[in-house]
Amino acid sequence: MQPLRLDRARCFALALLFTAGLMAASCYPKAGPAPEALSPSSVALASTRWPGVTASSLSAGRDLFLAKCDGCHNYPDLASIPDGRWPSILESMAKKSHLGAEERDEVLHYVLAARSEAK
Repeated sequence: MQPLRLDRARCFALALLFTAGLMAASCYPKAGPAPEALSPSSVALASTRWPGVTASSLSAGRDLFLAKCDGCHNYPDLASIPDGRWPSILESMAKKSHLGAEERDEVLHYVLAARSEAK
């Protein structure tokens, strides 16, 4: 049996398909609508879950999310990403969007509270 030989055109086509697949995979997570403000019950649950979190800090987190996230990519569908992945995602994104640690935490608490509300 002879080894498989690929001509240049086939190699180029395979490379294009591979690149297209990588680009499609990089679009994860899927885009979602701009998240809504939290309900009073979600604010109460969040303040119980994270002592020191207030309606004001959650609102600030939402405002930062709206201002920063859509600047580089579409808003992510919050429900498509598990809770456990959000801290590392926001750590990385906070650096890119020049958020301080307190701002990053405000966004994280808002996102996790918004995810809880959607369940």
